[in-house]
Amino acid sequence: MEHYSLLTQIVLAYLLILAVVFFDFKNRIGVWKELLPTSVSSFIQLLLVAVVILYLVKVKNVGLALLLILVMTFNASFIASRRFKLSAYPKWGVFIAAFVAIAVVNYFLLVIYTVLNILKVAPQQIVPFAGLLLAAGMRSVSLFSQYLKDLITAEKEILEGMFALGSSPAEVREYLLKKAIPLATVVIRDMLKAAGIVHIPGVMVGLLLAGTPPLVAATMQFLVLASMLFSMFFTPIIFFTLLTKLQGIFLEKEETT
Repeated sequence: MEHYSLLTQIVLAYLLILAVVFFDFKNRIGVWKELLPTSVSSFIQLLLVAVVILYLVKVKNVGLALLLILVMTFNASFIASRRFKLSAYPKWGVFIAAFVAIAVVNYFLLVIYTVLNILKVAPQQIVPFAGLLLAAGMRSVSLFSQYLKDLITAEKEILEGMFALGSSPAEVREYLLKKAIPLATVVIRDMLKAAGIVHIPGVMVGLLLAGTPPLVAATMQFLVLASMLFSMFFTPIIFFTLLTKLQGIFLEKEETT
């Protein structure tokens, strides 16, 4: 019976995905080519992570847990960097900027929470929490990259005018950040508005089902949302700032050679 239930869930999930793929293909929206391989890799990754986390909980090896977080950071940075489509920036520079931004912001939060004893340095706590933060940072860089490309295309004349009037690269960067950051953070801002009213956050439900008092569960969920907001706000800022500085170094090297 259990195997039948699992098979039903897998088949239903793929029917939903195939419905999206079929509609996308028929209407030429353009994302179906990504959905098919991603759906397969996503299920395999979830299965592997579940096995790894179960193993880490049993062996209680903090070193392996931290190594897993580092691997997750590399993966998040790779996925986010692939969303950046501006050809003027070298791919290695985009990846480095994404990795540093995601790592700096989210490792800072993890260190703060462990120092304050909110999180224990144990696989069953630090790995899932790190996954939430890293996913938020990755998502914000991906959204920022898309909005940045559209913004530069739409406001090309304004940007050219700013440079013509003597604006520095830092001023142009600040202008672009002010335009793109509100768009990149709209997801988490909507989540803050809708938490408890439109959707019931998963972390809180899990804690409640585990017997945690409502006040403690709600407080932890609020901290998670605040952490995601912090990550999605500051990660793209650090990413773009570092990327433009790396681009400057790259151009200087080209001129000298």
